[in-house]
Amino acid sequence: MNKDLLTIEDVCKELGIGKNTAYALIKNKKIKSAKVGKRHLIHRAELQKYIANTILKGDK
Repeated sequence: MNKDLLTIEDVCKELGIGKNTAYALIKNKKIKSAKVGKRHLIHRAELQKYIANTILKGDK
């Protein structure tokens, strides 16, 4: 798989969160994802954007 595409499990490891929290971030449109079959794929740039916005805003 492309190194720039992350699975939910990858996002969980990167952020130190659980799957339910990761799915909630996607559902609440805090992180953009693409659904391919049953899998959500997140571009690394989207995750980095979320991290930057979270640091700047100081919220989750």
